[in-house]
Amino acid sequence: MRITDHAAARAVLSDPSCVPPPVPSGAPFGTLAWLRSQVSRFASGAEHAERRALVEECLSALDPSALRSAAATRAARGAEIMEIPAGVLGEALGIDDTGALVRAVDAAATGYLSGEGTPEADAAVATLLGLVGPAGDLPRAVARITVLLQAHGATTGLLRNAVARLAGESAPATAGQLLLETLRRDPPLLVTKRVDAHGAPIEIDLVAANDGHDEHLTFGHGVRPCPGAEHAMAIATGVLETIMELR
Repeated sequence: MRITDHAAARAVLSDPSCVPPPVPSGAPFGTLAWLRSQVSRFASGAEHAERRALVEECLSALDPSALRSAAATRAARGAEIMEIPAGVLGEALGIDDTGALVRAVDAAATGYLSGEGTPEADAAVATLLGLVGPAGDLPRAVARITVLLQAHGATTGLLRNAVARLAGESAPATAGQLLLETLRRDPPLLVTKRVDAHGAPIEIDLVAANDGHDEHLTFGHGVRPCPGAEHAMAIATGVLETIMELR
């Protein structure tokens, strides 16, 4: 089933019985497949709640206003958009080698959503486990990696699409307006997937579901909203404000 209606999409996202497609378990430790089986994004029920709580704990220690300033500083120095979200978050998390972190996050992110693993992605996950810590606390290390990977994919994609919209004749005047327009009309993730209580697949077309509505669903809705939406918007705003000032 493919859903394009806004109200129907909200109903699915608010239904606890509609969960992300499950991922296989039992993959070797430290591989991308193993990581996907450990994160909150692909879990459900009590397991999801426990893992999400650790992600929220990680995010609660990060000040969005500080992230915004750090992102603006990196953008002003000419950093590539791809490097900024993970670099800013890594620095805020106290990770010393943010260069190695960004490279590992980029390599691991290639198959994070799809599950298409490669030797390079597996090696990147192993690198991330060594970089992020805290030592001896694997669940919190996975939570930190979750934050980094999801920020890299979603926030980088949002920024790229927003920058592309800047070239249009009717581009919004402020970074905030530009981001909201991009989230509604050109989101970084075009489709979000669920399975219902019977295991039937559901695809939500976010572009179609967002069309004509002020309330976009790009950051989710209902029982599983994105826990890092405020942080993502802070980073993206810092970058876009800088880019727009320098134009």
